[in-house]
Amino acid sequence: MQTGAHPAQAPFAAHVELLAMFLARRPEIVERLQELLNAQRRPIETLQDRAHLCRQFEDCFFAASAITRAQSALRGQLEDARRASGFRPRDMPGMHNDLVDAGEMMIRGFHLWRQTRWPGRNGRARYAHTLFSLYVLRCLELLSLRLWDPGWGSPGDGLAQIQRLLDRLHETAPADQPILVRDARWLLPVAQSPTTDDLAPYFEVAEQVEETLREADRIEIHKASVQMAGGHLRSQLFHYRMKEGVSFDDQGLVLSSRNSNALDFAMLIQALVPLLRAYEETVRNHTPTSRLQLASAICQGLSADPELFVNRLDLLGAYSMIEHLFITKDRDGHAIYTPAGRRHIQLIQEYGACIGRVSQALCEDCSHFEPNANAYSPYGVIYGFSSNLMEHMALKSLQPDVATHFSLEDVFTAGSADKLAWVSGWRKLPHIPPHIQSLFDYPLQFATEIFDRLAQALRGNTIAPAAGLFVMSEDDPQAGGPIASLPLEYIGSSDPQVVSSHKAHSYDPARLLRDRQEGMFVVSYPTEGGWTAITKDVLTGMLGAGRDVRIVGLPGEAAGVLRLMCPNLVRP
Repeated sequence: MQTGAHPAQAPFAAHVELLAMFLARRPEIVERLQELLNAQRRPIETLQDRAHLCRQFEDCFFAASAITRAQSALRGQLEDARRASGFRPRDMPGMHNDLVDAGEMMIRGFHLWRQTRWPGRNGRARYAHTLFSLYVLRCLELLSLRLWDPGWGSPGDGLAQIQRLLDRLHETAPADQPILVRDARWLLPVAQSPTTDDLAPYFEVAEQVEETLREADRIEIHKASVQMAGGHLRSQLFHYRMKEGVSFDDQGLVLSSRNSNALDFAMLIQALVPLLRAYEETVRNHTPTSRLQLASAICQGLSADPELFVNRLDLLGAYSMIEHLFITKDRDGHAIYTPAGRRHIQLIQEYGACIGRVSQALCEDCSHFEPNANAYSPYGVIYGFSSNLMEHMALKSLQPDVATHFSLEDVFTAGSADKLAWVSGWRKLPHIPPHIQSLFDYPLQFATEIFDRLAQALRGNTIAPAAGLFVMSEDDPQAGGPIASLPLEYIGSSDPQVVSSHKAHSYDPARLLRDRQEGMFVVSYPTEGGWTAITKDVLTGMLGAGRDVRIVGLPGEAAGVLRLMCPNLVRP
């Protein structure tokens, strides 16, 4: 049933009222959820049917005695609005790529109970409260994406309303329940954490945050975004190193992490620039507490690739560019920046100036964040998406006497032995084999290595400037000169004729277009029988290594795009 709202919108005020009603009826709803969890005699197939469990779970909320017909009509609208606005989680077989999902968490709870012991009523009620909180949090995360829908009020007022609902969620929960999230401003980055195919909405939200919210709210959202993105990128490095058994200097690790993260790099720049501005202000005004808080967030953002973000600014800009979002054509067919592209180029320039001014101060403050034994450092937290952290906390609540006073925000601040035990204990559940648990032990050595790389970069490394890309026509007298031709390993094509003429290596057509959407190329262009692209691996593999490269015969339009993608690297 639809209410007539725009497909990319959902009535904000009506959802606030609905969630307030859920919170007021928490005991009634939790009792229904407890009955739903009393499922030990159900067939195994029903205990693994996520879609069916999700419907049954949500039925418990919308069967509340006080719900109106108009409120029933709101069911599913926040999900529909999220998808219509472009935040559609990509289907990733074997991986849960979405916000915390009630059906998924029920399946995991059922699996644990089947492997150990099915709880009595009190145990089921305890987990029912946790699932209630997860569902309301998911709704609040989705509602945060609706702050800028027209016709209801201001984004700042909406954020305050979400905070009041979040506070009420904590107030209505029993004392043995995990807090999960305290600050509503952290919900917006979490809402954007699943992997999607459409990248444009991230930049739209970033611009709206910067233009409409008050400074304190903007800074906290940026801190959350930077810290969670930094943790996500560090976790990728940890996974690759554990799988391949390589060092941080391994060429494959460096190329893979840089080539596949254009969106994360771009969004880090979007959030780091206002944080660096604020940090510079605290240094100037001698406000030590705020200074260290900002320095901690900034350093976590830089930590996944400090060489790139501190010492290789000549390459960072090109790595963070996303061709199809940032470049278009004018009436005459010439390549120009889109509004998002112009904004991003300006932010890259400001980022370079800011990091240059504050790197010495960051180097001084960095010493406060050095990991040490028997204490917790956020440089050692390992996860896939930020929503996974709440999943860990929720599943751990199935055990008695677990720490419940920590929240998502605490994951990204250093702590003593009790916080270390909290993080280390997430995966220590009775149904998980010890050898699997050991794979996710808190990695002190990894955290220390991450920190050492960061500190070294901030101290300043003398690195030769990147070499240049020389774009030449086939009749250019210098086309056969001493500058090395771009090796074919950096050129891929889905056009059989281009491949057969030895101008590129073969690239699967579907994968090429997907990688183009991910921002993995410095330039891509259609040919008669497909597409041809130059991978960003050339930035580190050739230019960063100080080796000039000539590209001969690039079509005029593609050459124009390349100059905009790599404005400081393409030579006249």
